[in-house]
Amino acid sequence: HDQVEAMTMADRIVVLNAGRVEQVGRPMDLYHHPRNLFVAGFIGSPPMNFLPGKVAAANGTQLTVDLGAVGQVQLAASSPLQIGEAVTVGIRPESLSAQPGNGTTFSLRIVPHTVERLGLHTIIYGDGGGQTLTCLLTGDPAVPTGALLTLHAPIAQIHLFDQQGLACTATA
Repeated sequence: HDQVEAMTMADRIVVLNAGRVEQVGRPMDLYHHPRNLFVAGFIGSPPMNFLPGKVAAANGTQLTVDLGAVGQVQLAASSPLQIGEAVTVGIRPESLSAQPGNGTTFSLRIVPHTVERLGLHTIIYGDGGGQTLTCLLTGDPAVPTGALLTLHAPIAQIHLFDQQGLACTATA
């Protein structure tokens, strides 16, 4: 039940959900390529952010996902999804940064309501589009509560799950 211990000591991990095997693999494979929402939410600390959305446009496996007040993101899927289909976008807290990165990124805005300064890391909890999102930043950045904060995530680190909760992110 201690995922940190499993991630640091195991060669392979079996993720169980109510006695059912959800995924088996090397720790970092489960982290980078979770098979479904359960594994994505179980592996990683703090847990992955999940944003509900709908497919707004589709051109084969290239999708535009509407995340409501959070905005829209363009992603590649491993299989075609239909316009209007409900999906979930997953972004790990450590994939979010206050600095725009090089390459293609997705930007979103949050209003921080809690900032946990841990020395090496800072965990930010904020309202983004009516839900609480978590961001894990390196160091001790100046992040005031109540002020709008723009965060960025590399598109390659964003996960996509279909309405059954199965991963459909295109992988290299």
